[in-house]
Amino acid sequence: MILSVAPSKELLGAKALVESWASLPALAGGSLGGVASPLHPGLPAYYLRTLPFSSHQQLLRGAREVTHETFIAYKVLEVFPRGRRVVITCHSPQAPPPVTYSLWAGQGTEVAKKMVKTGDPASFSINITLKSRPDLLTYSCQAASPEGTHSASTKLQMYWELWTKPVSQLQANFTLLDRGSGPRVEISCQVSSGSPPITYSLVGKDGTVHTQQRPNYGQPAKFTFTLTNKSTRLQCQAENDISVQFSPFKLVPPGQLPQGAIVVLGSSLISIAAVTCWLLAQAWWTRL
Repeated sequence: MILSVAPSKELLGAKALVESWASLPALAGGSLGGVASPLHPGLPAYYLRTLPFSSHQQLLRGAREVTHETFIAYKVLEVFPRGRRVVITCHSPQAPPPVTYSLWAGQGTEVAKKMVKTGDPASFSINITLKSRPDLLTYSCQAASPEGTHSASTKLQMYWELWTKPVSQLQANFTLLDRGSGPRVEISCQVSSGSPPITYSLVGKDGTVHTQQRPNYGQPAKFTFTLTNKSTRLQCQAENDISVQFSPFKLVPPGQLPQGAIVVLGSSLISIAAVTCWLLAQAWWTRL
């Protein structure tokens, strides 16, 4: 469509308007050009190959809009056997307040909405349960400002964090042994559940860590050492990235034989005493 010829002042106004548009990107296929005015050969008549008016409106509106980046983060507040209490924060620092933040779940469900009248982030505290698929633990934020701009954050996936389990109650067994090299003690430590890796430590009453093991998942840690001439109190410790568990302190006596060895030794002494009595009786009868 060619602009109709107008008197000089109106034509100059149209020229100024088109020149101001020339600073915008190409108008979706539209172009600016010039031909000589038939009425005023020395003055070009500007024309515009136009699109529908609605397309120009959208283009000009898009040129005025400014995209604000939105961030999302989270933190675990409490750990439950089958769920977590987390706080999710949404923030669009460049958006002018007030900003309306919306929290969306992975299935396109709006979880919560909050308006913030300052430049601070919005916090959403929610309870979530462990799911079987990662997409069920996916969240995103959307920020909307009064000027009509909208900005969505990247998707936040909390799958691995929420599937991490704390270690369960620790079981520790202390056993005295005699394997020829002197009395020894064997300590077996194990938890029934907990996300690997799980580190087991043998800890003294004064907090000293004597030794550590990281066995295969589902296997106990076994510590064995020779008894000394002093008694000591020891405990097991099991720890993963979420929690730590301790067993009660156990008093390990100094250099005592295990119960089995005591029974064997007692039986041996009884046998020796019986043999001795028999020999003495034989000698006594011989003298008679």
